[in-house]
Amino acid sequence: MATLMSNACRSSYGRLTYVFNQSAHNTTKTSHRVLASSGINIKMLHNPDGTLSLVQSGAYLEKQFHNSLKRAFNPKRKIQCQSIIISFSNNEFDTTNLSEQASQALQLVQGYANEFFDDAQSVSVVQADGNGGRLHVHLLINAVNPSGRTIATNRFSVYKMRRNLNDYLNHNFERVTGRKWENPFEKTENRKDLDNLSSRSIWQEQLKKTIALVKTEVDNVKDFLNKLSQLGITVTERQQGKSWTYHSTIKTAKGTKKVSARDFYQRIDKNTGQVLTTRGLGQAYTKQSLEAYYQRMLSKQKEILPLETPPHHTRKEVDNNVRNKEEREQLAKIKTRAAEARAQITRQREINQLNLRQLAAAKAEEQRQQQQAERKAGQAHRQQSHGKHAQSIIDQERLRKRAEQRLRAKQQNAKSSRSKDAGPDL
Repeated sequence: MATLMSNACRSSYGRLTYVFNQSAHNTTKTSHRVLASSGINIKMLHNPDGTLSLVQSGAYLEKQFHNSLKRAFNPKRKIQCQSIIISFSNNEFDTTNLSEQASQALQLVQGYANEFFDDAQSVSVVQADGNGGRLHVHLLINAVNPSGRTIATNRFSVYKMRRNLNDYLNHNFERVTGRKWENPFEKTENRKDLDNLSSRSIWQEQLKKTIALVKTEVDNVKDFLNKLSQLGITVTERQQGKSWTYHSTIKTAKGTKKVSARDFYQRIDKNTGQVLTTRGLGQAYTKQSLEAYYQRMLSKQKEILPLETPPHHTRKEVDNNVRNKEEREQLAKIKTRAAEARAQITRQREINQLNLRQLAAAKAEEQRQQQQAERKAGQAHRQQSHGKHAQSIIDQERLRKRAEQRLRAKQQNAKSSRSKDAGPDL
């Protein structure tokens, strides 16, 4: 089966130069980057014999894309082109004859582009240099057509393009290649493990059976919803209460998973009134259908057994009942709001207490660090003072020794002087 990938590109230049002006990524099948190419509403380079050249200039093609872009209402739009890759399987093209099969693949993709994007500028490039060596085609479509009109983005929906491509190959693959094309989406073979498969589709089938069973056990919509809730199925309203959505939880191999399904939904073309898509469980599972069902059951009961005459209430009693009901509802709302306010006040008090504790802890830590710094500063000062005191003692001792030395020197000088003055002993 041919696979289809689609990506919006912000740079048409980068994409065009990528497919045309690079060397082959994988040379197992061929050393050529481009096997065949063509385009719609765009000028391309030709060989002297008039055939399209395999060597194209990405810059030349991008300039033509850009000229169309300048005609758009918003020429600075972010999305410039759509890159579509159609990769054929080995069953469709086994790449035994690349030249012939590349031409056939190009013819198929060009035909598809002509049928569904004939108003746009597009370039088709056939390659076979991927990691798997499969034949694939790059289809680059300008986001703005030559007249300056923007291509609607819903035309690039993968689901829509996949469906259109399947239809085109179903009608043209055999004509181009001479071989029959098998559409895998037309196979109706059931899975062998369908009964044991925990998936959304199985859940929807089980949900339908549950709804059909519960519907017969009750006689009104309110009891129907309560019964479903007891079985783990909740129902929410949408479209201002006109439609329903069923919710539940299923067990899968990876754990529990929440699933939901609409009752019934159709997307209709506003212009033609044609039904485009249909989704949901079916019309039998809508709110209107169930209300009509219980109304029919009630009518049948009336035909079989006449209903008891309901008690008659005066208008004043009815008004009082309505007023009492409204007062009860209003009182319940007030109580709920008061409870929410009390809870909010309690939470705020807890937050304030936590902030106060954090602030006190921060202050205590700051004081501890300050005291520690003061102790370190005091120790340093004491050490410095002790050092100065020790130095002072050493200096005093040195001065004392020098004084003693000078005194001894004077005494010795005095002795020597007296001995000289005494004269000889006669």
